Amino acid sequence: AGGHLAGVAAACADPAIRPRLQILVYPAIDTLSPREDGDIDPWAPEKGYPAPDTSCHLLVGPSTPPAFLAGINGDTYCPAKENTELYAQELQTHGVPYRYVTDDEEEHGCGLKDWWTVPCAAWLAEQGWAHSPLPGWEVINERDA
Repeated sequence: AGGHLAGVAAACADPAIRPRLQILVYPAIDTLSPREDGDIDPWAPEKGYPAPDTSCHLLVGPSTPPAFLAGINGDTYCPAKENTELYAQELQTHGVPYRYVTDDEEEHGCGLKDWWTVPCAAWLAEQGWAHSPLPGWEVINERDA
């Protein structure tokens, strides 16, 4: 639900407080996901979950901030093809800059992993939002994990 909230804030918040960037890692984008063979049921608005019209991919527009997206292809809670891929397509349609990475082996809730943290750090540096990663950062990160 954190990725969904962050995506909604990025797309809908008042411009004075709207985030200037998004980092969404295996987010719930489509409130009706998972649609096929998921380990959970889709969100039900009658039970207090966000309504289908708050699905983040439906809210993207030209003023949506740039995004870094990380999807997990085998995620049975937030399948990449039903969530991050939809969002990436809408960002592209509206000309919003983004970087999208996926992984085939991890599961939902994998935490900080090099497959997404290293390209995310590089993307943040490319955008001018962070310093360039130090040489050997990947090794330091693995040792600290």
